[in-house]
Amino acid sequence: MTMAKTMTSPPLAVSAPAAPLWLRQLVRSLIFIFPATVATLGWGSHVFALLLLPALYYGRGWSNLSIWERRLMVGFVTVFAVMALSLVNAEELREGVQALERYLRFALIVPIYLMFRRFGFSPGREFAAGALLACLAMGIQAFYQVEIQGLNIAFGAYHKIVFGDLAVWWGTVAATLAVTIARTPLARMGLGLTILAAIYASILSQTRGAWLFMPLVPAILFWAQWGRIKVRRAWVATGLVVLLLATLAAGSQSERVRDALSRGVSDLEQFARDPAEFSSLGTRLNLWRNSLLLLGETPLLGSGVGDFQADMQRMVDDGRSWAEGPAQYSHAHSIYFDTLAKGGLLGFTVSIATLLLLPLIVFRKALLRAREPWERFHAIGGIMMVAAFATFGLSEGLWSRNPFVNTYVISLVMFLAGAVNRRGAEPADGDPP
Repeated sequence: MTMAKTMTSPPLAVSAPAAPLWLRQLVRSLIFIFPATVATLGWGSHVFALLLLPALYYGRGWSNLSIWERRLMVGFVTVFAVMALSLVNAEELREGVQALERYLRFALIVPIYLMFRRFGFSPGREFAAGALLACLAMGIQAFYQVEIQGLNIAFGAYHKIVFGDLAVWWGTVAATLAVTIARTPLARMGLGLTILAAIYASILSQTRGAWLFMPLVPAILFWAQWGRIKVRRAWVATGLVVLLLATLAAGSQSERVRDALSRGVSDLEQFARDPAEFSSLGTRLNLWRNSLLLLGETPLLGSGVGDFQADMQRMVDDGRSWAEGPAQYSHAHSIYFDTLAKGGLLGFTVSIATLLLLPLIVFRKALLRAREPWERFHAIGGIMMVAAFATFGLSEGLWSRNPFVNTYVISLVMFLAGAVNRRGAEPADGDPP
């Protein structure tokens, strides 16, 4: 079988059966309300469940998927299977089963994706509109919690890290929309205001990990649009650099940003003096060190999903942990160290390859093939999603929090199915999607 045949996506969008009207309306409504409610109201799991229920019945057509799609779907199931296999080393089975439920959601991508492909769903407009609403809603909620209620930080409905990271993510979707779809200065100005609202919400959340991704957004957008900038590339590049520097300068003038960065520097200095002292960054560094020690004990399959906190307490008790703080946590505050500790080298390899690397390759190929604005929106949005979660995951255990898992699943299905379904009418030449 040739590579072209292997990677071809069947043109389901042309011959897709008509979905029931109620199902089309339900999917569009859920995709629209998800961004604005996942962090502000905590409805993410409810929306996910409502999307999953019809998919369990309508999610058919495995034989109509291309080979690359099947391999990716099998990868998501394999992530769940490998993390479930880690339970052979676990002692806290009850906690392990509860934690495994989040990894099950990766496997449940399959029926949802099949439903989207079967009926040719491509709700990019609804998703984009929901992201814009999310930016505004999170900005308003952050203002209310900090300026009206008098709280020190904005945390939304769940947690400050969830709130801050997702504010930046929805702002990134708005930025992608501005570059790919918006055609008038007024539209771009409106999108700019929503992006500022998202940045404002993230600043009030004091989530430093989210800020690491901000400089990457203009860089990725410039890289993705390079081939479409026919003239004055140097001027455009200079403008983006100036914009980035202006943003950094403005951020440096914010007292909240300066305080957060100062605390980070202080945490590192304190850790260098005494690793046993409690601090935000110091605790993370201790968690990462302990995770590597756990990996040394069970390198192939890890210590088991659900055992992390008990393992941290054991390491505190036997003196191998430099500090007592890690015993308070059920994850390593990093998807990389967390997966190494819980799933070993096998779990780490499978999860990073399936959840980050393979989707990145697929969306990169989709970008090369994109011919119309919404195709570019889905392709660039998918690249942004992978980059965002890879960056957020440096300092937070994303797969241990339902809002992050739900956002990853719904965003990936929307971008991936949208990219495939929107170009289904074109002759396939072997490249995904």
